[in-house]
Amino acid sequence: MALFSSIAFGIAYAGGYLAAAAGFSIATATSIGVAVANAAVSLALSAISRALAPSVSIPQSEIQAVISQASAPRRIYVGENLAGGIRAFFEVKDGVLYQLVMVSHGEITSFEECWVDSEAVTLDASGDVEAGKLSEYVNVQTRDGSAFGGDYADLLAEFPTWDADRKLTNQATFLAQMKAPQGNDFSKVFPKSYNTTLQWVIHGQAVYDPRTTSTAYSDNAALVEAHFLTHKDGFKIDTAEINWDSVSAMADVADEAVPQLEGGTAPRLRLWGYWTLDEPPSDVLDRMHASSGIRAYEMQDGRIGLIGGSFGTPACTITAKDIKEIQTSEAISEREGYNVLRVMHMEADQKYTVTEVDPWRDDTRLAIEGELVKEYELAMCPNRAQARRLAKEQFHDDNRAKVSIITNLVGLKARFPREHAQRHTILLDYQPEDGSGRVIQGEYEVLDHEFDPIELQCRIDLAKVDRASGEWTPEEAGDPPTPLPISTPTPPPAISAVLTQRIVQASASTSVPILEVEAVEIPGRSDITVEARYRTNALQPWTDMQSSGYVAQSGPVEDGVTYHAEARLNGVFDEPDAWVSLGSVTVQIDATAPGAPSELFASNGTGRVNLNWRNPNGEFYEIRIYRSTTAVFGDASLVGTTGGVSGQISEFSDDTVTAATEYYYWVAAANVSGVEGTPAGPANITTV
Repeated sequence: MALFSSIAFGIAYAGGYLAAAAGFSIATATSIGVAVANAAVSLALSAISRALAPSVSIPQSEIQAVISQASAPRRIYVGENLAGGIRAFFEVKDGVLYQLVMVSHGEITSFEECWVDSEAVTLDASGDVEAGKLSEYVNVQTRDGSAFGGDYADLLAEFPTWDADRKLTNQATFLAQMKAPQGNDFSKVFPKSYNTTLQWVIHGQAVYDPRTTSTAYSDNAALVEAHFLTHKDGFKIDTAEINWDSVSAMADVADEAVPQLEGGTAPRLRLWGYWTLDEPPSDVLDRMHASSGIRAYEMQDGRIGLIGGSFGTPACTITAKDIKEIQTSEAISEREGYNVLRVMHMEADQKYTVTEVDPWRDDTRLAIEGELVKEYELAMCPNRAQARRLAKEQFHDDNRAKVSIITNLVGLKARFPREHAQRHTILLDYQPEDGSGRVIQGEYEVLDHEFDPIELQCRIDLAKVDRASGEWTPEEAGDPPTPLPISTPTPPPAISAVLTQRIVQASASTSVPILEVEAVEIPGRSDITVEARYRTNALQPWTDMQSSGYVAQSGPVEDGVTYHAEARLNGVFDEPDAWVSLGSVTVQIDATAPGAPSELFASNGTGRVNLNWRNPNGEFYEIRIYRSTTAVFGDASLVGTTGGVSGQISEFSDDTVTAATEYYYWVAAANVSGVEGTPAGPANITTV
């Protein structure tokens, strides 16, 4: 039997998170054997206080990425369940929390649906959450326990301590990788922080069906109970010691279609649940019996069979002449016990919790006795009609007349039921011939039977049968439980924002451009601020702007550069708002074009063309020189730049010319933002 230690975490301790995010192990499974019989996990716990934590800069979001998974005892599941498990590996690396959770001891049939924080999520073929706020942050992979439960490639690649010997043979597990969102997104993606829960709806172990001689998933109550009786980690009864005809008959009863109040039908008797490796087997059988009405018993051939269902055909009739002694309980004349039976069962629609439904009440007794309440918990019963039906029968069984008789050997006829899958009854006809005793007649269920081979007599405990207790109509299922409240999502409102540039006067002679995003205010929402970011092209990372209310501003940006920006709203929402593109803006500190140069003249030099002109009056940043082999300015290319003084003569030499070629030249003044004025030219010349 594989033994694992639960990891006892005081993990909410901030120092522990800091150490984990810094790369120190909080808890690592360090030794897992190859075979199930020898499997063991040694969990090294490091309690690292804040004072001892290394002095490093760790983003808060990375620290918060340590998200807790509740521990639980090792379990073997049957039927459908919502399961968590035992954490066998727990480590943070590069802002990602890795959790390996052992769900079930032994193979399960399937992982059906992944839940995060009690809500179902859809995974793609790679295990990534397909949609919603978790889609960029959560990946979950599974192993059904048919082979190794620990051989996850990501663990083997990222953590040298988790090597190929960490097999977790025949353990059903899942590996969750949870990436820490940045900034304000963390609290929206993981609102419970380290208390985020991970669970799976699973189909438990495959069970043997003697009717088809096959082993497959089933929640048939008889097959599930037989599975437990023969399981190596259950009751451990050899399969040869089971009367499979009895199991088959009981399975047929469990499969009977029962009309439901909501419409359609459901199998009569199902079992969902688990047992733990340290649970007394008799306790497990008691839970299965309570939730299905089926119990194991020793049959006439010495093998173990199953009994339950409806009251069967009486096995025999015992009369006064066969009875040596008879004792009756007071309940024959006055019932005792309870008059209100509170009914609870597992309800999938209530997130697989044990849920109370309509109780059974004896209004006649209530009027006399007042309320005497007993709770009836059917933790492995997944169907309200089944729970109410079993509770009705239990109400009858607990509040009925009881008789104990001692008979001669005729009582041996009452030892075993007449048919499989029926509750064992006999007929009692006690009419003393001398009139010395009370007449007791009717159908009674056999509760216990003992044979004394020395005295050659039988002691039989009986309880009165009222077959009306087994009658059933769909309406008796009662009202369904109140549906769980549906959380009303709080989506972010639509954003309306504009991107502009602003010129900030850094000093008397220096102007600095910045980007500004301003959003339209949402009335009545004081919680909302705008977030914005910018970049120059799709290959560059985004740079966040500083936000204040509905306005966000960048730091200084470059004049003449085109910037792209996007924005979203931040506030009390269920998930992060989507980024919305605001388009682009080309920064211009000065949008006013300078005047045009004048008096442009070109002349030949040795291997070059000399140009001179008069600069425009007024401010300009530079003079740009253009050249073309045609007289069209649009065809010209920039061949150089130069400065100059307002209104004065400037010159430029172009030494990139080719001899015997006609050229056309233009000169234009540009301001600090690159805005050009009207060019002067063209001045044409043929080089020598």
